[in-house]
Amino acid sequence: MAEHTLTHVDAPAHMFRGRPYIHEIPLERMVGHGVIIDVTEKVAVNVGYGVMVEDLLNWEAHFGKIPEGAVVIMKSGWYKKYPDPALVFGSEHWNNTETHKFPSWTIDAVEWLLSKRHVIALGVDTPSVDLRGLRALPVHDRLFRDSIIALEGVANLGAIPPCGSMIFIPPLKLYKGSGSPARIFATVPKVMHNDGHNEVEIALKDANHRFRSARMNGKIP
Repeated sequence: MAEHTLTHVDAPAHMFRGRPYIHEIPLERMVGHGVIIDVTEKVAVNVGYGVMVEDLLNWEAHFGKIPEGAVVIMKSGWYKKYPDPALVFGSEHWNNTETHKFPSWTIDAVEWLLSKRHVIALGVDTPSVDLRGLRALPVHDRLFRDSIIALEGVANLGAIPPCGSMIFIPPLKLYKGSGSPARIFATVPKVMHNDGHNEVEIALKDANHRFRSARMNGKIP
């Protein structure tokens, strides 16, 4: 089984020397506030769309400031194309990476998230956090420089609200793994109101505090 299979986590050591392997990433870096950036309408017009800073600002205009330590994932609806490789990679010649075409992130948006919002993970429901058509992989390089993990091939994002969730990222603990398959999941507070943003924030902070306290007390390995 390959490390980078379907829904998986890229460790910073994947493409950057001196950064953590999958077994070296602490649990605290595997859970955070869920932020789902929905660009399905834009992708319907442009399958090679890249999430921009404007999309992030629009999200904040509706849901408030992206919290520090968030897990930010692009939702394009692409996960519905699995498991057909021609649809997933946007090409009948899917063995040739130069022909791939699917939505992902722009480097400007990633730089903004890392420098201004200090996220702990960045994800997509497509095969890569980098847009294709580029020889380099600037998003991978930028994430791994700050030891930020990448989530690729994330499924079922239609079941998660834009805000208010806690996202958990449990990869296989592969020794010196450059990445690992993962069954990423989310929890959502039972009580959520359209005007109850503060209530949701309190619930999230409480859940995160209880998680960290349980680990410190030895209840979570």
